Amino acid sequence: MTSALQLLSHRRMDALTATAAAGIRSRVEALDLLANNLANANSTGYKADRELYRRYAADAAYDSTTGNQDPTQQPDIDSRWTDFSQGVLTPTGEPLDVALEGAGFFAVSGAQGQPLYTRDGHFRLNLVEAPAGNPERRARLETQDGLPVLGNDGKPVLLDPRRPVEFARDGTLRQDGLAVNRLLVVDPAQTQQLQKRSGNYFSFDSPLAAAPRSLNATVQQGRLEAANVTPAESAVRLIHVMRQFESLQKALQIGGEMNRRSVEEVAKFT
Repeated sequence: MTSALQLLSHRRMDALTATAAAGIRSRVEALDLLANNLANANSTGYKADRELYRRYAADAAYDSTTGNQDPTQQPDIDSRWTDFSQGVLTPTGEPLDVALEGAGFFAVSGAQGQPLYTRDGHFRLNLVEAPAGNPERRARLETQDGLPVLGNDGKPVLLDPRRPVEFARDGTLRQDGLAVNRLLVVDPAQTQQLQKRSGNYFSFDSPLAAAPRSLNATVQQGRLEAANVTPAESAVRLIHVMRQFESLQKALQIGGEMNRRSVEEVAKFT
């Protein structure tokens, strides 16, 4: 009888260890996420990542004898989700800096020609060769990474580098008062299907033509959108997670010590 009780006690202590280990695993993932947000706090148009927790609900997650949840199926981070809330629009005074107020994304052409989306409107002009039969030089509107910014026709925006550029609130580009193009500002219907890529870009499963023009976003010239990360809040959360990690680490140590003693006690009755 005593031996059975000792084994039962040992089983419960294993549950404590497994629960603490699961908590530590999720806290490590949360620390990585928070650290990445803090590292991008000064990135133009950056959208913060948040954690989504889950708890197993399947029958297999429950102990058939006690009805309690299997400690190996404790809550952990099921997935990350992106917070697309508006960042603060900061004035820069630069004519090629533009920000979006409202839902929407600038469309750019990726390295392989695939459409990418970004909220980073820190653009520049890059001179390109003049087309045959046309002596006028043209400059392509690009991101700081050299990706072409797309116009309403889905093609790269070309401008006269000698003339000033004006951006209307609807994205129309004017030079010397004449409309020369219009920025393609799209609003993917399902933002949760956007996938984060390197360099503060997103990709979408649907082709570019299927992404409707944003009806709610307005273009603000001479401004840039700051990251929607609050460093102070993130720092406080980071400290909170670290304290949780330390507490779980202590619980893991206690569980290990209890398991060791349990094994020693069981050995006395065998």
